[in-house]
Order: sequence, then C-alpha cells, then structure tokens
Amino acid sequence: MSFEEHEDCFIWRCDECGHVAAFRPNDFWACVDELKSRGWGFSREEGDWTHSCGRCRHKKKMEQGDLMSRKIHSVK
Repeated sequence: MSFEEHEDCFIWRCDECGHVAAFRPNDFWACVDELKSRGWGFSREEGDWTHSCGRCRHKKKMEQGDLMSRKIHSVK
C-alpha cells in the first residue's frame, strides 16, 4: 500500500523507488496538492491507487522520449 493514514500523520510512498513523504494530518487534499506541486503522480488501476514521486515520473518521461527533446529530421 502506498498511502497510510495514522493519528499523527499521512504517509505516501512512491511505488517505484520507495521514497516517503509524510505530512501532519490536517487536510488530506492540501497534502495531495503539495505532492502534485512536487511532481508526484497518482493513478488508479483496477481499484488500487499507485503513487509515483517526481523523480520517478521524470525518469519515466525521459525513457519514453519527451517530444521537445527529440531530434528533428528534415523531410525532402
């Protein structure tokens, strides 16, 4: 499980590298917004949520090839 709720904190764990982000349990949605601003991604597959930290998401984008970083070929 990549999210845990405790009396004193919310904990998110990246499902790819295990990086942990912990917050005080004041406002769940404020914590989600903060994680998104840090580049975290959230997705739901077959009822289960997965979480990826900004570093893993960036790596995955680079592996897939970012459109702006592709080499331009001329067409004749």
